This record gives sequence, structure tokens and C-alpha cells, in this order.
Amino acid sequence: MAVDPFDDHDPLPCGTSIDELLDHLAESTLTEHERACPHCRAVAVELRPLVEAMSSRPRVTAPPGLLDDVMREVRAEARSTRTLPLTEGVSGRTEIRHSAMSSMLRASVDPARGLFVGRCRIERASEGVIVSATARVLAGTPIPEAGDGARRDMTAFIHDRLGLRVARVDIDVTDVIDPH
Repeated sequence: MAVDPFDDHDPLPCGTSIDELLDHLAESTLTEHERACPHCRAVAVELRPLVEAMSSRPRVTAPPGLLDDVMREVRAEARSTRTLPLTEGVSGRTEIRHSAMSSMLRASVDPARGLFVGRCRIERASEGVIVSATARVLAGTPIPEAGDGARRDMTAFIHDRLGLRVARVDIDVTDVIDPH
């Protein structure tokens, strides 16, 4: 862990950074000073349970390609300049970017259901808003129930927060996530 000169941690009275001490504890590379200094030793005793807990946890690594997938989504969202009109009246017109609405729709779905919404395409039709979304589900998740819950969440968001009528919400499950 690199020491940030602008971090919120005050150094110990001896001048040693707590972050640096924590790094050395985690790597079992205490300096001669840290082994002898009463301030460093006292803090090391306090930090030891944290270090042990950190070292006993398995290292988690991102699946291959995750960074590429995330960056592709970020780039795609940044390019979107399309908007969806919310209201039009005497005092003007209110619009929302598709990318912002897509992000809010993803966030509106309760992840506890085991369904994670990905890409959302939003259209405005005469009968209301049409949403076409992709999603991934956790293995063992009942897809029809999770899909129905996600549709309810997105419909409620569009209706309650944006004041728009919803024609339909289509969800295409594209992947199953096996947590093991």
C-alpha cells in the first residue's frame, strides 16, 4: 500500500506512518525501528488481529476480461448524447440522457434477487417507454421471478421518479453467474 501524503492518518509520535507499519506487518517485514519502538509495538499489537484477518481471507481476483468489459461499458455510456424528453410545457422542456436513465434503471433493481441488469436500451413510443435490458443471474436463481421483480422495480422507477408511462420492460438473461 503506497503512503499518500494527503491521507487522514496522523503519524505515530515517533514519525512512523500507520499505513507503512500496517504494510510491514502484513508482509512480516518490520524494520529494526518498528521492532524496538514502544509506539510502533503498541500499534502493532492493536493491528495484529486486522492483519491476521486479512491474511486468512482468500485473495479475490477479478475474472479475465472484467476490466475490458467495464471499460467498454464506460466508453459506450460516455458517447451517448441521446436524450429522452420527460416533460414539455410553457416554461420549457426537460430531458434526460439515455445513459443517465440506463444507469438509474440498473441501480433501481434490487440485487438481492440475484439478477444483475447490464445494458439498457430505452425508447419512447406513443404507448409509453419501452425498455430492453440484458441481465445476468446467479446460479440457482428462479429466472421468471427475478425477472418479474426487476420489471416491477424498473417500472416503478420510471413511473414514480420520472413521471412516465411504461409500455413494457423486456429483460434478456444472457449469462448465469456461478459463484463457486
